[in-house]
Amino acid sequence: MARRDTRDLLIAEGLKAFLARGYEGIGIQPILSGAGVPKGSFYNFFPSKEAYALAVVDAYAARYEAFRLACFATDGSPLQRLRRYFEALEAEMNEAGETGGCLYGVLAQTSAPHSEALRARLKAAFAHWRGQLAGLLDTAKAAGELAPATDTAALADALIDAYEGATVRMRAEGDAAAMRRFRDRTMEALLSADAVA
Repeated sequence: MARRDTRDLLIAEGLKAFLARGYEGIGIQPILSGAGVPKGSFYNFFPSKEAYALAVVDAYAARYEAFRLACFATDGSPLQRLRRYFEALEAEMNEAGETGGCLYGVLAQTSAPHSEALRARLKAAFAHWRGQLAGLLDTAKAAGELAPATDTAALADALIDAYEGATVRMRAEGDAAAMRRFRDRTMEALLSADAVA
């Protein structure tokens, strides 16, 4: 197996494991077994579990940045594209089943209090996500879909906060009702509060 393929395989297995059990709930050996990789190979790529988790976060962030930008580049008004983005996230989570959710939220709850490096990486990932959402909301404001006084960064933060809460509840309850409530009620309430009358 090529070196890059082994690293990618380990990251993919880590993503599944961290989503399912959090950072503290999984050791390196189950990840190696799931990936079919010997222990020595792991340490060729990652000096520690923390370094490994940082690499998993980076890979996850890159994947979801591409996902977001693809959703934002579709046809329709800015707010229609925003709604489709959250619909697409919900569909992906439903398809993932028990391992559905947001890695940022899972790791923030299970590891950030114990790792300053991971906390900093998650903080940067949330800030980047907020920036991309705020950019689309700025476009919506320029198009007249939101009031001129809308604080798009604060609105983006509120959407992320509500979405993360919905993912936690969805995982706890084992169904997508919380995500539907987020989209149908919370998100719409947040957007309509800043809508142009």
